[in-house]
Amino acid sequence: MISSCSNIQLDSKDDIIIEAEDKKIIATWITYQEIKEFVNNSNNEKEFEINIHEMVSTLKKYNINVVFLHVRAFDDCFYKSKIYPVSTYCANQEGNLKFDVLQNFIDICKPLGIEVHAWINPYRIRNDNDTGKIPENTLAYGYLNDGYNDRLIVTDNNIYYNPAYVEVQKYILNGIREILDNYSVDGIHIDDYFYPTTSENIDKEIYNSYKEIGGNLKLDDYRRRNINSLVTSIYALVKSFNEDLCFSISPSGDIDKNYNNHYADVIKWLTEDGYADYIIPQIYYGYENEDIPFANTLFKWMSINNSKLIIGLGIYKSGKTDSYAKSGKQEWLNNSDIISRQISDVINNNLKGFSIYSSSFLTKNTDNSVLETEKENIMKIMEIYES
Repeated sequence: MISSCSNIQLDSKDDIIIEAEDKKIIATWITYQEIKEFVNNSNNEKEFEINIHEMVSTLKKYNINVVFLHVRAFDDCFYKSKIYPVSTYCANQEGNLKFDVLQNFIDICKPLGIEVHAWINPYRIRNDNDTGKIPENTLAYGYLNDGYNDRLIVTDNNIYYNPAYVEVQKYILNGIREILDNYSVDGIHIDDYFYPTTSENIDKEIYNSYKEIGGNLKLDDYRRRNINSLVTSIYALVKSFNEDLCFSISPSGDIDKNYNNHYADVIKWLTEDGYADYIIPQIYYGYENEDIPFANTLFKWMSINNSKLIIGLGIYKSGKTDSYAKSGKQEWLNNSDIISRQISDVINNNLKGFSIYSSSFLTKNTDNSVLETEKENIMKIMEIYES
């Protein structure tokens, strides 16, 4: 087993070495788009349950033991709530919840030995900038109509709650508390939607007020403080219910971008107590990525603190061109062993585990021959890993 960062050989194609001392997390994300498809393909609750069971049973073949289930992708939800409106992706003609997605997954996953972690995007309201489509029964609608537009951040592509406001944080925490009160989830999970822009205009009013009362943090540090406040509050809330419940965060795979663009202090979260049980960086890069190759990026994350690391792997790129990789853009198109090699790197460095984005790329049959071969390679590795 390779246990020292100084000795890692991350791009080796040698057979994996297994000396895992404890149970590893083998996870996948189930996205709101994938849930939407399940809902649309189910005429009634029984059919919905059958479709979920079929998918989860396939995940089980890959030894998946944790799913990060999207329960709140925007300012709405896939479960019974008195705080958030029903997601349009899971509403019947009357606008009510068609299926309790969260409860159905819990009922089906738990008997199969799969943990369900409720995945939320705390700040994101919409994935467009049309404020006219914000539902009336939301905090955001109240802000718009009561003259508190500064509580929202509107970009060219999205609408977010502004992380600087205490009432926004309370709103998010109350939503998490509601989940923990009513559902036997194994954890709470958030991903990389923090500050959506570095523009100085988005929080100018409240930052000026902060400075007027004696605040001395620079704007960047002020924003990091706001994100840290929510993160520590979620952690404390989760642990107040049960110390065994897990709180995890999946930031961008780019450490510098997290810190400077999203104001997510991932180094603090990894090295100090009270922030998260696990950090799951989205290292969705190939070995030949010109700017941020997988091997170097994994080494950087491990050099911070490898005891809290689960690695996010991007199987969705298999068999496709990755234009962001520049000179390495053809790597995913021509190689059917990238993800399986990356899993080997995770195992050989005795990290806590990995999570694959996303579930449908494991469970659906496709005409993508590279992806299909990659899935076979993953299955072979998992057979060795679990033997």
